[in-house]
Amino acid sequence: MTVEDVVQGVFRRLCAHRRAEGVATDMSLAELRLALGVTEKELMEGIKVLRLSGDLFIAYTTRAWDRVTLGPSWRDRCEDEGPAGA
Repeated sequence: MTVEDVVQGVFRRLCAHRRAEGVATDMSLAELRLALGVTEKELMEGIKVLRLSGDLFIAYTTRAWDRVTLGPSWRDRCEDEGPAGA
């Protein structure tokens, strides 16, 4: 899986999770890794890209060091994507 595949997978998973659970939801890195079927190294490479990009922004939560949530620039993009699986 390429880093771009991981980046897009993280976005889709966090959006679907947000739609299912409500605003301000987050996922652990372990949950994302299992959901995407990637190695820890692949996930961390994708997270690094997401953290360094101003447009494709995710944030670690204050709740726990290993949880991420959508940043402000992705929340609107999630809404544009429509329902999960659409």
